[in-house]
Amino acid sequence: MAELSLEERARIFGALSDPTRLKLVEILASEKELCGTQIAHRAGISMALLSHHWRVLSEAGVVSRERRGQRQYCWVDREVLEGALEFVWPRSRIQSKLTS
Repeated sequence: MAELSLEERARIFGALSDPTRLKLVEILASEKELCGTQIAHRAGISMALLSHHWRVLSEAGVVSRERRGQRQYCWVDREVLEGALEFVWPRSRIQSKLTS
């Protein structure tokens, strides 16, 4: 996994700072991928609002999406999230706490 720049990390954490976007990531993290209508239904938001939040998360690199026919599918880019979290709480620090 390539190390993320400070700007990339800031964009990721900025995208995750919104409660609705955080909920969307939580929903997506529990599945391999979901289509937009499934995500909007589970989050209790409109497709228009989902579209806005998807764009922010996509631009930050947190989620990826792909159009298949008339539907768009979305999934979390786990590597990007892990890279951002590693910056805040490195695995070496976590592992040392677990072994002590």
